[in-house]
Amino acid sequence: MGEKNIDGGTVTAMPRRNKIFFSLGEVGDNVAYQTFSFLVFTYYFAIVRLPVLWISAGFIIWAVWNAVNDNLIGIVSDRTKTRFGRRRPWMIVAVVPLAMMMVLLFTVPPGDDVVHFVYFLCVLFIFDGVYSMFNVNYNALFSEMFVSMKDRSDVGRLRSTFVVVALVLALALPSIIIEDMANEHGYPYTADQYLTSGIIAGIIVVVVYSLVIKLGVEERVEFSKDSESAPSFGDSVKFTFKNKSFRIFLVAAMAMWICNGILPSMFPLFAAYAIGISDPTVGGILLLLSFIVGAVTMPLWAHMRKKRGARFVGIVALAWWGVSLLLLMMSWNVESGIVFMLIMGFGLGGSIYFYDQCIAEIIDEDEVTLGIRRSGSYYGVITFIIRLSMVLNFVIVGLLFTGAEWSVFTPNPGVEPVMALRFLIGIYPAIVLTFGLVSLWKYPIHGARLQEIRGKLDELHSKKRSDASRN
Repeated sequence: MGEKNIDGGTVTAMPRRNKIFFSLGEVGDNVAYQTFSFLVFTYYFAIVRLPVLWISAGFIIWAVWNAVNDNLIGIVSDRTKTRFGRRRPWMIVAVVPLAMMMVLLFTVPPGDDVVHFVYFLCVLFIFDGVYSMFNVNYNALFSEMFVSMKDRSDVGRLRSTFVVVALVLALALPSIIIEDMANEHGYPYTADQYLTSGIIAGIIVVVVYSLVIKLGVEERVEFSKDSESAPSFGDSVKFTFKNKSFRIFLVAAMAMWICNGILPSMFPLFAAYAIGISDPTVGGILLLLSFIVGAVTMPLWAHMRKKRGARFVGIVALAWWGVSLLLLMMSWNVESGIVFMLIMGFGLGGSIYFYDQCIAEIIDEDEVTLGIRRSGSYYGVITFIIRLSMVLNFVIVGLLFTGAEWSVFTPNPGVEPVMALRFLIGIYPAIVLTFGLVSLWKYPIHGARLQEIRGKLDELHSKKRSDASRN
C-alpha cells in the first residue's frame, strides 16, 4: 500500500498492527527507565544510606563508561547483518538480562559503604549495558520503519499514549507499594517494598518486550544492504558529530533529559519535605497527573507540528515547561501542587513529542548525505546524552545537598535542604531549558530545507528498494 508523503512521493505505509505493537515498546522502555530514575537515588540515599557524594561519584564513573558503551552499541548495530535483521537480534538478547537487573537494582548485599558503593557501580554498569542494547535498537527502528511524516505522526501519538500507561505503572504502583518511600519513619520492611516494585517492573519488561519483538518489529528491505557500507567506529563517530543539525539539537536534547531526569528523581523528596505530602501515593499521583495531561494534549502538538514543524513544537513546549516548573517550585500544599502539575503537563507532552520527530529528521538528512541509514549511531550518542544528563543532575544534587548539610540522609531536614529541593525542581531546570530554547531557535531542518530532504529521501529509498529487489 502506498502513501503520499509531504512532497508527493510514495512510500510504503506500515500496517496498523506494527504501529500499535511497536509503540507498546514505550511501556517496557519507560517502566525500566522511569523505575530506575524514580527509585534508585532515593533507595540508595534514604534506604541504603550511601552518602550522596559516593552516589554522585558512581554516576560520574558510569558516565565515562557510557561514552564508549552507548556509541559502540549503536555503531555495531548499524554494522550487524543477520537473517533476522540488524536490530531485532540485539533486542532479543537484552530482554531477560534487563528484567533481572530490575530486581538486582534493589538487592543490595550486607556490608559497609565500600561494599554498597561497589555493588551500586556494578549494577549501574550492567543495567545500562542491557538497557541500551534494547533501547538504542528500538529507537533506531522508529525512523526506519516509519518513513512518512504521517506514519511518524501516528506512531508519535501512540508512543506518547503508551508512555502515560508506563508511567502509571512506574510511578503510581511503587507509590502504592512503598509505604514510606522517603524513609521518614524507618520501617524495617521498606527495602522489601522497593524490591517488590523491581520484581513487578521486571515482569512487565519481559511481557511487553516479547510482544514488541514478535508483533511490532519489521525491518524494511531498503535498508537491508546498509550494514555492508556502514563506516568504521572512528568514521561513524566523526560523521555523526560533523552533522551540524545534530550538534545543535544535542543541546535541546540534553536540556530535555536533564528535566525529565531531575523531576522523578527528586520528586519523592520534594513532595515529602517541601510540599509536606507524607503519603507517597499522593506524591506519585501528582507526578502522574502531568504525564496524563501531556498525553491528552498530544493531538494538539501533532496538529501544531503538521502546521509549523517539529522545531516550532519544541520551542513552544520547552518555554511552557520552564515557566511551569518555576510555578511548581513554589507549591505549598497538595492543592497548589495539583494545579501546577496540570499546567506543567502541557509543556511536558510537547517535549516528549518533538524529540523523536527531530531525531528522525536528522537521521533522514544524514542518509541523504551518506547514502546509508545510521540510526543506531545517532541513538547511541543520544543514549549517552541521556546518561550524561543524569550524571550532571546528581553532581548538582551532591553539591547542593552537601552545601545544605544533608550529604547523609536524615529524616525531617531543616530549611536549607528544603530550599535545595525547590531549586532543583524549579530554577535549575528553567535555566537548562533556556539553553535548549536557544539551540532549537538555531535548528536548521525546517521549512524549505525539510521539504528538500524529504524529496531527496524518497528518491533514494526508491533506488534502494529497486536494488534490493534485484538481489
